[in-house]
Order: sequence, then structure tokens, then C-alpha cells
Amino acid sequence: MLSPNTLPSRFREFSRTHGLFGEQERVVLAVSGGVDSMVLLDLFAKERGLAPIIGHFNHGLRGEESDDDETFVAERARTYGVPFHAGRGDTAGEAKRRGVGIQEAARDLRYDFLVRLRDATGAGRIATAHHADDNAETILLHLFRGTGVRGMSGIPVARDGIIRPLLFAKREELEEYARNEHIPFRTDSSNAKDGYTRNAVRHHVLPLLKELVSPAVVENINRSGDNFRTIAAYLKEETLKTLGACTIDRSPDGLRLSVSELMARPLLLRQHAILAALEEVSGARPGTDRVEAVLGLLVNEPGTMVTVGRGTEALRNRGELVIRLQNETAGFSITVDPGREYTLGGFRFATELLDSRGPAAGRGTEYADAERTGTEGMTLRSWREGDSFTPLGMSGRKKISDFFVDEKIPLLEKHRIPILLSAGGEVIWVCGMRLDDRFKITPATRRVLKLEYSSPFDR
Repeated sequence: MLSPNTLPSRFREFSRTHGLFGEQERVVLAVSGGVDSMVLLDLFAKERGLAPIIGHFNHGLRGEESDDDETFVAERARTYGVPFHAGRGDTAGEAKRRGVGIQEAARDLRYDFLVRLRDATGAGRIATAHHADDNAETILLHLFRGTGVRGMSGIPVARDGIIRPLLFAKREELEEYARNEHIPFRTDSSNAKDGYTRNAVRHHVLPLLKELVSPAVVENINRSGDNFRTIAAYLKEETLKTLGACTIDRSPDGLRLSVSELMARPLLLRQHAILAALEEVSGARPGTDRVEAVLGLLVNEPGTMVTVGRGTEALRNRGELVIRLQNETAGFSITVDPGREYTLGGFRFATELLDSRGPAAGRGTEYADAERTGTEGMTLRSWREGDSFTPLGMSGRKKISDFFVDEKIPLLEKHRIPILLSAGGEVIWVCGMRLDDRFKITPATRRVLKLEYSSPFDR
């Protein structure tokens, strides 16, 4: 182990190498009062040209002990002459309200406070006291739970304005530095309990690995994390290239990807391109099982579908893989009256009675014979299996599903296209696409029903 006396120089070198902060930059330090964060405070306070600000969050989980931690950090802030800011939150109540674990709720509340403090003070970064042992524990936990390359990278040195300047140091080095420099600190009683998975890894798994595998297991795991981080950066770049090459179209609610382009890529890039697409559409990172399920659609029959979660679904549509938000308008049915406008699931529909036909019809505007359509009891609803009509210009009936095939409408998209029906249940208009020939305007037409439809999903 390197001498803890070299810790300040290693801190400076590590921070310089990774460009963690600049001279005179304000940095919010997340200081809990534990040995790690107290060493972080000491290093920042003694480093010339830095302007640290202490942020301490009281989670209220250990009663008087939590309050004593806050008092202790406030006193140390005065000793160092560093500005101190404290925040409080009902962590247990937040966890219950959101249906998440105590640790997740505590982390989210703490980071929300630190970000607000950073913004309020004009600081450039937030620094946490994560160290090499924390990183090794994180990598092991990700490995045990089943992770990809990004998870094996461990804790990032810097991301989203949060820096970890102590990732180069092991816990024992920080503890020895604290002893040598006579730095007081608090010990969180909950850290001694194995009820939290991370604590069990810290107290039992890592010590056993050090004994059975190598005393340098923490260094070795961190070195592997560095390698995976390099691989992850390269893979991210290649994934973006692959996704760009495979994307046929981006709409407000999703992506259409070329199956042949995806299948031409190595399996790893296919997996990561699909993962990136799912993240882009849903805004969340899906589990490995969902990625594999969507990957399976590439070799399935057209029409097969997978629900991904977070309101997202994937569909194999002929030569395309469609990844999009689930259809909010599926199964809808509303009664429409002339002269009114309706908005549903993102589309707009309106009708208006006229004495004569207006400007030429287009994709979003059509004109029908009002006496044939009727003006009462019309229904606007989603497409249903078995619907048929007589497309304008034809004499025979045609299933709307076959019409969609002829028009090359993706299987999933057909559920988005509204169908206007008369009081008698006859299709008047496949909205935005084709009028039924039976309701067209003729020389004998006396009143006209103007139909208007628009949707952000129109291609």
C-alpha cells in the first residue's frame, strides 16, 4: 500500500489527469461526517485555489445520531472556515410513498439537495467521497445482478457534474491518513449491519476474496473497471453509428429500424443498438430480458409484439422493427357532432357543415355528402378487425386491413388511424387516407360535410 502521506499529491494528480475542477472553482462537497467525506473535506480545504462548500443531508433515519452528525459537520466546517449548508428529509416516508427501498430514497433525496445547493451557490461541481473499495463493491454487485459492459465500468470518475476525486484511494489508506492527520469523524451505526446488500459485500465477500484470491483484489477489480470503461466508451460510439445506420424514421413517439441492417451487424452491436433505441423511446434503461425479447423479434413473423414496459412496445412489421410508445388511442370510440372539434391521443378531428364544397381535398381534409352521411349519430373510433368500406373510385368492398397493407401502413400504426362511421355503422372516411365512395359529393349534393383530421404521427 502506498503511504498515506502521498495522498494529497495523488489527489492533485488524479484530479488533474481527469480534469475534475479548475482553479478558484466552487465545489459542493457531500460531507456525511464519515471518515471518507472528512478526508475529502480536509484535502479540499488544504488545497490552494479551491473554494469548497459543504453540503450535509440529514436523512432522519437514526434519530439523535443523525442530528449529532449534522452538528459535528457544522462544527468542522467552522474549524476549516468552509461554508456549511444542511438539508433534511423524511427518507422513510419518501421510500414508502414511492414504493422503493430506503437506500434508493436516501440517495435520491441527498442528490436532489446537493444539486439544488450547487445551483443556488453557483458552484461548478459536486464532489462525493466514493473511493476504490466503493467502486469494487459496485462492480461486484453489478456482476452478481447481471450487468452489461457499462455496469462493469463501475462508478464514473465524473458524470453529470458530479465528480469522485477519491476513486484512486482504498478505504484503509483514507483511514490511515485520517489517523495521521488527526482528522475526527463519525461512524454510522447502520454501516455495521448486514441488512443492506452492499454492507454484506463489504464485510464478507471482499474480505473472503482478499483471502482466497489476492490481497490486491480491490486494485484488480478497479483495474478491470477501468478497462471496461474504455470498452464501454468505444461501444457507445459504435452503437450510435449502428443506430443511425439502421434508423428508417423517427416520429414523435418512436423509431422504425431496418431489420436487414440490424441483422447485418454483429450480435453485440445489435443488442446495444436495440438497448439504445429502447432507452431513447422510453426514457429508461430496460432489463436484459426485455432487450433479448425485442432482439428475438428480428427473427419472428411480422405482427409479433413485445411489451417493454414504461409505456413502450416493440413490433416486428415486415422489414422493420418498430419501437414506440404504446398506443393511447387504441380501443377509443366517441360520438361526433358537426361543427365541433375533438382532440384525442394527439390527433385532431373536426367537422363543419357547408353549403358547397371548399378548396380541394387533401390528406387531412375531405368533403362528403351531408345528406348521405347524416349529421347525427356519427361515430369516430379506432379500427377493428373486419371493418370494410368501398374506397373512393372503386365499386367493390375492401377490408380496411387489406387497404392498410396496400398503403404500406405499419401493422402497429393502423390502430392509430381513426375511422368515421355513419349512424348506420357504415364507414364514411378512413381518416387522412380515403373517403368511402358511397359518401362522395355528386352533382346532386346540396349540403357538404367538411372533414378535417391531423396527427403528429402522420408519415
